[in-house]
Amino acid sequence: METNELIKELQELVQADIDTVHTYNRVLDEISDEIIRTRLNTFRNDHIKHVTSVSSEIRSLGGEPPELTKDFKGYVIEAFAALRTAVGMKSALKALRTAENITYRYYENIVSKEMPPELKKRLQQNFSEKKVHLDYIDNNLKVL
Repeated sequence: METNELIKELQELVQADIDTVHTYNRVLDEISDEIIRTRLNTFRNDHIKHVTSVSSEIRSLGGEPPELTKDFKGYVIEAFAALRTAVGMKSALKALRTAENITYRYYENIVSKEMPPELKKRLQQNFSEKKVHLDYIDNNLKVL
């Protein structure tokens, strides 16, 4: 993959992680179970870590990472999250699942591409964390 194309895809990936962080920020207060809230806070921190590490990679490739603000898609996701959380924890988890699914798809797409091996390894590690996030959210939704 050409460097400029890789930078663009990494920027989109970082933006998806940023939007997911904002979704977590929006819904965490709606999670009444302390154990679930603690685990979800850890997942939010994973996304922050991914934003930081992938942003560093973008800079090393000569690009500029996105700012830590929502893009239009992020506003739509947050509005969806706000509507969902208005009716409880289960809906809050569904909003998080939606945001996580979007980020998951970005990672799924990019890890299949050619890139420097160290970057690919980092992205694959991040991708595996997304799977953990989704599995945890889905398992909690099943019991609610």
